[in-house]
Amino acid sequence: MPRATVVIPNWNGLAHLPECIGALRAQTFADFEVVVVDNGSADGSVPWLRDNAPEVRVVERPDNGGFAAAVNAGIRAAAPGTEYVALLNNDTAVDPRWLEELVSALDRTGYDTAASLMVFYDAPEIVNAAGDDYWVGGFVGRNRGLRQPVKEFQEIVRVLGACAGAALYRARLFDEIGLFDEDFFLIHEDTDFNLRALIAGKRCLYVPSAVVRHKHSATISAQPAWPMLRYEVRNRAIVLAKDVPASILPLAAVTWAWRLLRSTFPLRRSKWHLIPSLLGTSGKRVAAEIEGFRIGWRKRGDVWRLQAIPAREVVRWLFRGVGPV
Repeated sequence: MPRATVVIPNWNGLAHLPECIGALRAQTFADFEVVVVDNGSADGSVPWLRDNAPEVRVVERPDNGGFAAAVNAGIRAAAPGTEYVALLNNDTAVDPRWLEELVSALDRTGYDTAASLMVFYDAPEIVNAAGDDYWVGGFVGRNRGLRQPVKEFQEIVRVLGACAGAALYRARLFDEIGLFDEDFFLIHEDTDFNLRALIAGKRCLYVPSAVVRHKHSATISAQPAWPMLRYEVRNRAIVLAKDVPASILPLAAVTWAWRLLRSTFPLRRSKWHLIPSLLGTSGKRVAAEIEGFRIGWRKRGDVWRLQAIPAREVVRWLFRGVGPV
């Protein structure tokens, strides 16, 4: 029985799989298996895996159910008794000590989740994600340290949560707080998971020695603009309604109104000026956000029944995002 299972979601990712699998073969920590969950790829991903990576267990889904559905299938497929589950994007190349560093960190500290240092594939001196935090100014989850120098993120600290593109979880965590919410499809499903874990009193450790080179948004950037933007605005509203403490929801309402005003009537031309034209109309954006808020609100009770720390502590982490181990 392997101590760890590495779950890789894949949708038409054949161009990335050889390097991703090759990097896992070079790991210094050997007590793990790899499960690739294929979301109905049409590019020959599954035949390539069968022929070139026989050690990899392949779970085939009939269609593209999104990131959350894929990783959930992989988590369920992990061998009974597996201690750790790692999630890894297919468009990555992990350092040889990646998994060893993550497992060692959780073994040593007793934390529930470990976040990798994700760097840009073509600019490994620049941070892609040093864990995840939450920007209350926009009420949205974000990659901590995005586009900042790696040298400034070399300290082991507690963070709000991990980017699910390269993270390690205690397997029992999924029994305790549930799997990833498949209503998200993709984008911000890890924000929701991180906040649920925080509310339940779970802790996440940032491990800067666990380095992952990431071809940032290699899959998302290939998709049409409107569906991706719809998921962005809808899913941040799901998180808001589902996971954010009630005490700061009035602030969220004010922030939402100001953001809507700015996107509809920009004060100056900038990259944000493109948002209304990409969405078609501001009404389209509002409809997506209302849909998301309704989805999240229906699930709010289930989340807050997990509460193991005071709501003020959750608020503090939303504003602070990082603390000592």
